[in-house]
Amino acid sequence: MTEKQARGIVLAIIVLVMVYLVPKFIGVQGGGKAEKVRKQIEKSLLKKYGEEFIVDRIGIRKAYKDKFYQARIYPKSKLKNGIRDKYYEGSASVDIGLFGMLDKESGDDYSYINRNDDTEKYLLPKVKEIFGNRVRLKVDVAHEVTGDGSWWAGYKSKSLKEVRDRIKKDPKHNRILLTLYIYIFDKIDNEEEKEKRRKEIYEMINYLKEEGLFKYLEMGVIFIDERVLAPSYRKYKREIFITPDEKVKVEGETVYLPPMKLREEMSNKLGAEVKKMSEEDLIKRMNSIIKGSLSHKGINKYNAQYISEVYSEGKVKVRYSSWLDNGYKLKKYDKLKDIGYERVLDYIYVNNNKK
Repeated sequence: MTEKQARGIVLAIIVLVMVYLVPKFIGVQGGGKAEKVRKQIEKSLLKKYGEEFIVDRIGIRKAYKDKFYQARIYPKSKLKNGIRDKYYEGSASVDIGLFGMLDKESGDDYSYINRNDDTEKYLLPKVKEIFGNRVRLKVDVAHEVTGDGSWWAGYKSKSLKEVRDRIKKDPKHNRILLTLYIYIFDKIDNEEEKEKRRKEIYEMINYLKEEGLFKYLEMGVIFIDERVLAPSYRKYKREIFITPDEKVKVEGETVYLPPMKLREEMSNKLGAEVKKMSEEDLIKRMNSIIKGSLSHKGINKYNAQYISEVYSEGKVKVRYSSWLDNGYKLKKYDKLKDIGYERVLDYIYVNNNKK
């Protein structure tokens, strides 16, 4: 056999292999490859997190020279009447190798969401013990690791226990940064109640210190007017949306709020409805609010009355060091007077409707 004939045979073999492999491994025609990716990711997530996930929106992505399948993932346990909460949405991927062959391993980013959820479940009983049952939490836990202390990077631990175990074994190279927002659906009616809540916040801080979660802590305690839980709230929310705001002065600041007449009507109507509701009904409606709505653009807007913010020395130094250049004073939060309140200026309600 001549060299030319040998090259011809090799070329023919390569062509035959490509003809066989390309339709088999490249693309998602007919959904065959997409379904294979879906099943692989579902199996991986079930093994890793112990629960079933919805896997959809599967497509090919590129990053530099790498190609991979990426999918949206959502835990079935977090569906509320078939409705998804974007807070719990994650993504998973499967790398595409030579000739379009799929990598046997799947990657995902749900460990961050799972870690937050796990930490929330750990903290919630104590939060309810301190503040009462009308509370919701929003948690963001960062587990950071370092080699020599000069640079810290995120680590994909999937639970609070895993983070703590790593810190216990190697405290110099592991740390936990906690951002915690406590939403209390119960407005403050007077100074006496404000002082009572201040003591509760102080108790919460001491608990987090005991738990080793205070060193890098950022915490906001947000007091939401319970009238947001009234049955007619959505009706007034729609009316506010279509009604032009008015420019008003609140504590010397310019704020844009709905017309006073609408605010008074809304305050009185919703206040009357809330008075007729049982505590069980209030909590049920509170728990129906999706996690993604717990934000200033969501439930906070117009409904937040006061906020108390806590920043530990460690959190300021590693995340907000520029504040120190502007005269920010660090606090140890070892005194009750260290805890302050800030009135939310776009609070919409115009009367107390005391309980």
